[in-house]
Amino acid sequence: MSMETIYEAPRLAPKPGERVVTSTCGHNCGGRCVVNAHVRGGKITRISTDARRWNPDHPPLPACARGVGQVERTYHPDRLQYPMRRTGPRGSGQFERISWDEALDEVAAQLLRVRETYGNAAILDGSRSGTLSKLHGRATALRFLHMFGGCSNLWSSMSNEAEIFSVKTVYGPDIPFKAAGREPTDYINSKLIWMWGWSPADGTFGTGTMAYLKQAKAAGVRIVCIDPRRTRTSRQLADEHIFIRPSTDAAALIAMAQVIVEEDLHDQTYCDTHVLGFDEAGLPDGAPAGASYRAYLMGESGDGIRKTPEWAAEITGIPADTIRRLAIEFGTAKPAALQTGYAPGRTAHGEQFHRAAYALAAITGNVGIVGGNSGSSNGATGQGFIKTFPAGPNPIDSRVSTPLLADFLDRGTSGGYPADIKLIYAAGGNIFNQSTNTAKTIAALDNVEFIVGQDHFLTPTTRYADIVLPATTFWERSDVHVPWAGAGHYAIYMDKAIEPVGECRDDIDIFGDLAARVGIEGYNDKSEEEWLRELTADAIDDFDAFRDQGVARFPAPAPEDAVAFADQIREPDAHRFSTPSGKIEIYSTTLAENPDPFGLGDISPIPTWVPHLDRDGEGDTDYPLQMCSAKSRARTHSVHGNQEKLRKVDPDFLWMHPDDAAARGIHDGQKVRVFNTHGASILPVKVTSDIAPGVTSMLDGAWFTPNEDGVDTEGSPNAVTAPVTARCGATTYNTNFVQVRPVNI
Repeated sequence: MSMETIYEAPRLAPKPGERVVTSTCGHNCGGRCVVNAHVRGGKITRISTDARRWNPDHPPLPACARGVGQVERTYHPDRLQYPMRRTGPRGSGQFERISWDEALDEVAAQLLRVRETYGNAAILDGSRSGTLSKLHGRATALRFLHMFGGCSNLWSSMSNEAEIFSVKTVYGPDIPFKAAGREPTDYINSKLIWMWGWSPADGTFGTGTMAYLKQAKAAGVRIVCIDPRRTRTSRQLADEHIFIRPSTDAAALIAMAQVIVEEDLHDQTYCDTHVLGFDEAGLPDGAPAGASYRAYLMGESGDGIRKTPEWAAEITGIPADTIRRLAIEFGTAKPAALQTGYAPGRTAHGEQFHRAAYALAAITGNVGIVGGNSGSSNGATGQGFIKTFPAGPNPIDSRVSTPLLADFLDRGTSGGYPADIKLIYAAGGNIFNQSTNTAKTIAALDNVEFIVGQDHFLTPTTRYADIVLPATTFWERSDVHVPWAGAGHYAIYMDKAIEPVGECRDDIDIFGDLAARVGIEGYNDKSEEEWLRELTADAIDDFDAFRDQGVARFPAPAPEDAVAFADQIREPDAHRFSTPSGKIEIYSTTLAENPDPFGLGDISPIPTWVPHLDRDGEGDTDYPLQMCSAKSRARTHSVHGNQEKLRKVDPDFLWMHPDDAAARGIHDGQKVRVFNTHGASILPVKVTSDIAPGVTSMLDGAWFTPNEDGVDTEGSPNAVTAPVTARCGATTYNTNFVQVRPVNI
């Protein structure tokens, strides 16, 4: 294997009169694939991708339907093409065209007014990951707002805060969470893979991930999927599918750990060497008696309940015999890998799920070994080899957990929050649609005096803006991107394919002009190419070749280093975990000292089962069905949400089990109303045995489109999600209860 960077052009030769330009989708999708624009007469005519045959040693980077759908998106008739000012009520969609000077002068004046009148904390950064690349990403907004004196910040990741928190708690703060898993090249070395709430065939989780999993399956690796839904991944790969109730995953993992300990299948020597808090002997000095994980599992501490499969069966809906059989299998298969998705962590106590998963991987001795895994499905390479446009520090400390956005806007300082928000700057982020309980968020906008929407379309967020600024897409500028999942060893140069549509401008240039208007110096002192050369300097040894060819392939780690924490396990004296103890902390010393690190509620030092939220005081008969949201193959979160052609790839349905549908007189394909105390949505139903009884699901990212009664008509799951945060700051999309009825009944 070459130890040098290889530069390659994964594209077809252009036809006469055609130019072929390599890039990658600049969104927060789970892939990082090659998309080639075929350009004629200054317009993209079609998209192609990396068509090479599968080779595990040098895998191709093929795109999905969303990549091919970029032509429809770029030239969509609803594309924003010039600045606009709102003329009607917020949300009405009534705007007038204005010049860039008019728009930027007004935005600058409003920023200065709000800063002078209320202070910087009254400005909220509403930007997110709609544009996600190394130069032209969210950091362009953050750099401007930080240089302007700071802003209030929604600090927690909407996707995976529970995993971020848990990786730092269990394995240490110095490990990037995207480097805490293993490379897909290692899948084939496992004897057993559990895919827990993880479906890379639906949401995508790294380009090539499914191909490597199929390779492992063909080699005889047993694959078990645990999920409330039988997914495309499960159908293609699983030897067995286990249905589980949403938000109960920690209970199942805890019971499995109890079986492994009771059957003496844990690796005591490994625990003694590498793990803190597995048993009483492994507790740190000063920890109270009975504080170990083993004592909790065996009912010798805490609530005094032995965490048996029978105990977990009542909670999870998984039969006790199945829990016991799976646990014994995991405890005896060497090596075994637990791959977790983000979805089970998007729950009321999502951090307990991830910590329980890491604990199971640790007590069986599977962390840091070839064919094993830490419990994370991210890679081991990480993303830090190419830098990001520097945002700089935020001068003020005004931070709120993202799921609390609606309540934050509604109550502000009277509700104990750090500020009253008067101005929102939303660049490349459909935050109103994607945060929990959209209707409450929109209702709270009456407290906000000015909103800037900087995007490609009138999204459910930009629709409420006072000034709308049209931004370029990734096809209209150059940039660089790296593997999304922190796995794989390459970078893609995002070459500019076309000139900006209409009057659209790059985000960095928009903020540069605003900076001049508000007196900021030094916002941007380099050209686009100078920035890209600087950001890639640590990884790219021939920038010209990278730019011209399109893809840089870096040397892969040796097989023994393709799993995170291999050094810590091989040489524990020389390479310690970055936790305070230097070990895998099943018992967290930091949580023992400060159980409420975010002021959102206590988190136990060891993984425990905490019953999920009650049903808002309502009885089971009012909202008896659980509701979870799943990834759409037609959207990246809400990106592509207005593309009719692409929507056909994965139509929006409410999934419902046949027993639940029959009890309500609902038939397949019928329009239904899904509702609870937070709101309601109308969409067609898919009656299917591919979802657990008592559970419903909707696809993430549909654009909230209320009718005259305020009922969403497009199947947006955040019409019915609760504006509640997990104690670690994570979203709680998958801890929700609803009722479903046929429309008009």
